[in-house]
Amino acid sequence: MSKIKLLVLGGNGFIGRNILAHFTPLDDYDVLAPRRHELNLLDAGDVSAYMAIHRPDVVVHSAVNIQALDENLRMYFNIDRCSGDYGKLITIGSGAEYDMRHYHPMMKESFFRTHIPADTYGLSKFAAASDIERSGKRAVNLRGFGIYGRHEDYRRRFISNNICRVLCGFDISLSQNMRFDFLYVNDLMRILESFIAREPLHRSYNICTSQPHELLKLAEMVRSVHGNPHIGLSVRESGEKPEYSGDNTRFLDEFGPFTFTDMLESIRELYAWYSDNVEISDYCRQLREAARSA
Repeated sequence: MSKIKLLVLGGNGFIGRNILAHFTPLDDYDVLAPRRHELNLLDAGDVSAYMAIHRPDVVVHSAVNIQALDENLRMYFNIDRCSGDYGKLITIGSGAEYDMRHYHPMMKESFFRTHIPADTYGLSKFAAASDIERSGKRAVNLRGFGIYGRHEDYRRRFISNNICRVLCGFDISLSQNMRFDFLYVNDLMRILESFIAREPLHRSYNICTSQPHELLKLAEMVRSVHGNPHIGLSVRESGEKPEYSGDNTRFLDEFGPFTFTDMLESIRELYAWYSDNVEISDYCRQLREAARSA
């Protein structure tokens, strides 16, 4: 049986690094992960030449610049125009496609295009998702909600940030409480396997647990895993932000039951990973310097 030639775009980012760690050791896959000097996604000619030479069975597009709409659109359309040279395109989308100004609990796929995002990241994902839903090509958008895990930006992502804060000896902090639908990146990898293995019936899917958690309760989980009852927990603003959650019925109805990783267990795993990760030493130093200058 021949291997699936899997092209991972954005392999140096959060999602991409996890895709490589998950799929590269598997015998069923031949994984391609070109670096920027090997494949410039902003160069249409470069993308065309690469696709024509390698002709991957599946392309997973996870590359993104959260501050540059034009770059995100150029990357997506440079890939899309080469659809004749690859089998299937899977894009890693976001619940931000629904527009953060109009979130409501348990958003369904039918809510898409009700509002147009104003932020760069949300609008980028919205544009790609809109094109996929209207095209007749073999492409699917996985609209991920609150994906978290190893290699994410711990300076700004809630769970990892507070794990790193307690490891650095600082209190847990959040701006405001809210209910948030988080998806462990390890679960995303198993879901991605399913979409690679079969042809989906739809163009887009909410990829989420549909089991939102209060940030305060997650903060308590971080504190319990850390094991120091003296670690403080501060909330800067009272009240709650609107809930951010999605309805995953479409995914479950088509692909069957799925067991998501228990939230506390995932926090334990992530805490253990950061405990052995020397990268956070610079962050600890920055926190201490900020505390001294405050």
